[in-house]
Amino acid sequence: MDNDKVVCTCINVTVQDLKDAIKNGAKSFEEVQEVTSVGTGCGACVDSVKVIVDELLEKQ
Repeated sequence: MDNDKVVCTCINVTVQDLKDAIKNGAKSFEEVQEVTSVGTGCGACVDSVKVIVDELLEKQ
């Protein structure tokens, strides 16, 4: 997965931003969302970002 890939265009959140949030202690999509604001613009990315966050959390 490309770390520079933007997963939320409204807020300009990248895969690396998600990884950083998890590295710094986020343990769920909601916690990642609190840190990064991912999905809080139009919300269109929420389902796809949840899948990515779940995959990243499983690798922890």
